[in-house]
Amino acid sequence: MYAMSSNEILFLAEQYLITKKIEYVRPGKLGKYIGDQVEVIFLHPEALDPDVVVDPPDTRVLVNIKTKGVTLILQM
Repeated sequence: MYAMSSNEILFLAEQYLITKKIEYVRPGKLGKYIGDQVEVIFLHPEALDPDVVVDPPDTRVLVNIKTKGVTLILQM
C-alpha cells in the first residue's frame, strides 16, 4: 500500500521539527492519510503542564510518502 513504514514517517517528521527548531514531545502519532501524504501529530511540551492552556495543544506536519517532503500544518 505505502512504501514507507510508520517509523520512517515519524523519523522524517521529527527531523523536520528539529531543523525548524520546533519543540515537540515524543512519541508522535500518525493521523489521517490524505492522498500521498500522512498527517503526523506531536504534543507541545507546554501542553503537559496542567496549569498552562495551549491552543492548539499539538504540532502537526504532513509527510509526503512519495517525495519524503514535510510541510508544517498551520493551525489556528
